[in-house]
Amino acid sequence: MQTDDKSTESFRSSLDANYQWPAVFTFKFIVPKDQITQILESFSVNPVKAQQSSSGRFTSYTFEMEMNSSLQVVETYASVTNIPGLISL
Repeated sequence: MQTDDKSTESFRSSLDANYQWPAVFTFKFIVPKDQITQILESFSVNPVKAQQSSSGRFTSYTFEMEMNSSLQVVETYASVTNIPGLISL
């Protein structure tokens, strides 16, 4: 098992210990201004909160989505890893 696989399994284990599926899961991201369209297109729901940084270079987004399993949460995070400059919280 690779280190990344261990991290993913640890994260899934933590999710399973703290959530009863299905559950509403909160995703939080910080996105560079020029990548806003990509993050918004990646989710089927509107953000519940959007906050622009004081410099205007970044926007933080909070999405709440119904997830059926920890695997679905991990897959959702994986689906946005190709967005340049994205920070997942």
